[in-house]
Amino acid sequence: MNITRVGDFTTVWGESLVWDEQRQRLYFVDTLSSTIHWLDDSATRPSSLATPQMPSGMVATSDGRLVVTFDDGLYVVDTDAGTFTLLSAYPERIGGRCNDMVADFDGNLITGKLNLGPAEGSSWWYQPSTDTWKMLDDDISNTNGPTVAVLDAKMTLIIGDSSKHYFAYDYEPATGTVGPRRVFGDVDALGGGIPDGATLDCDDGLWCAFPGRGQLVRFTTNGHDRTVYLPCKNPTDVTFGGPNLDRLYVVAIEDGLYVIDGLGSGRVEPRAKL
Repeated sequence: MNITRVGDFTTVWGESLVWDEQRQRLYFVDTLSSTIHWLDDSATRPSSLATPQMPSGMVATSDGRLVVTFDDGLYVVDTDAGTFTLLSAYPERIGGRCNDMVADFDGNLITGKLNLGPAEGSSWWYQPSTDTWKMLDDDISNTNGPTVAVLDAKMTLIIGDSSKHYFAYDYEPATGTVGPRRVFGDVDALGGGIPDGATLDCDDGLWCAFPGRGQLVRFTTNGHDRTVYLPCKNPTDVTFGGPNLDRLYVVAIEDGLYVIDGLGSGRVEPRAKL
């Protein structure tokens, strides 16, 4: 295993890594600087687009654009044209703005409320084709690291709550229906921590960023099986990228971007269908 810093730039609050396999491009946001960044090919200095509101969650679309969670709703962002188009305002029931986001295999989106500490919150399913929102769980304080996968032959949704654990649900993407939640990643068993961004590898292991601990932790259906210590104190998100999806990128708060080689490979992530 080898950990390398990418370039010499620093993020204020880096988040939401997205690998676009079509463009061979790595996207990420700096939330507090209201900026979307990206790296093409072997670049070590990012290209940037200033945003009109604070960005947080981000998902690639089937047509090569991005869907981004902003203050008042989901926006479609075209980084080439520098345009921002409202896709859907948040439901009033959310009571604030959304945080992290992921697409499922049908092109729907899963996101949820942003809270910086324990507070009332919820996670939601959004279907772009019908502009339909549906609440998935009304007891998720801060939605982080949502992921959809087939685990143990069942379609599964994983949602991290930064105040609790990583939870798993049996999931039906066509209707946004979930079964009873269960603990997938037990944070208490690690001695505590703040669940943040996450990504799956090709062996169905969930790599999770833990800010404050300077660690990545891997969970499987059998529980915690690996910890990687980082040169940054506050990692916030991870994703696999590179031509062979075998480089694990890590972004952080008040630090930079890192890449880890030698941890296996990831998968092509689902895209939003608009």
